Amino acid sequence: MKKSKINKPENPGFESTIWINESDIVESASAFGDVALNMSHTLSPYGDSRLNVIFTNGALALELFFKSQLVDRVFEPAYIEIESQSVTTEERYWSQTTPSIVAVHHSRLQVPAKFRTHELAKLFEFIDTKTQSNILASVSKETQKIQTKDHMMEFLLSINNFFIDKRYGFEGFITGVDADIRHLYTLIPVLRGVKSALSDSKTELPFIK
Repeated sequence: MKKSKINKPENPGFESTIWINESDIVESASAFGDVALNMSHTLSPYGDSRLNVIFTNGALALELFFKSQLVDRVFEPAYIEIESQSVTTEERYWSQTTPSIVAVHHSRLQVPAKFRTHELAKLFEFIDTKTQSNILASVSKETQKIQTKDHMMEFLLSINNFFIDKRYGFEGFITGVDADIRHLYTLIPVLRGVKSALSDSKTELPFIK
């Protein structure tokens, strides 16, 4: 299936923008993960429709946690004519003979094309080995089921496409006890461990023009 084209955000021009970094992505991931964690405390094991909500939010949280380690910073200045307060081109900025055009510096975070997937196992593999080790060390304290990278990969493969598959769970056959509920008891400690490992991480992102 052909991937949909990612639309480039419109440059905000002379509007002020907020500087964000990977910790903001981790914070968003934590919010999705907290929904799953909190809802799991009151889940019924029999036909509870909230199970798919937990799986969807949990998978999205892991996706964002992993992608927080994979983003680039894109530098995108806006060139503003002082007199007219209108946006102009980079060429005019560099060719001006008098200081009538200024550069307003903006940046944003971008997931590179090769990382634009929902597949959790692939995303984890893309992360640098040091961060993988930190995640595994944290997760291993939360559950005996995940003690090695092989254990982690096996689990991620088992829920690899949950963000896609579980959003529309009603389209499948509904059974009295969902067979996938077994994954819940690993997902919850994995969410806690990944959140703990990445919440205090500091990453300097390179500028990409």
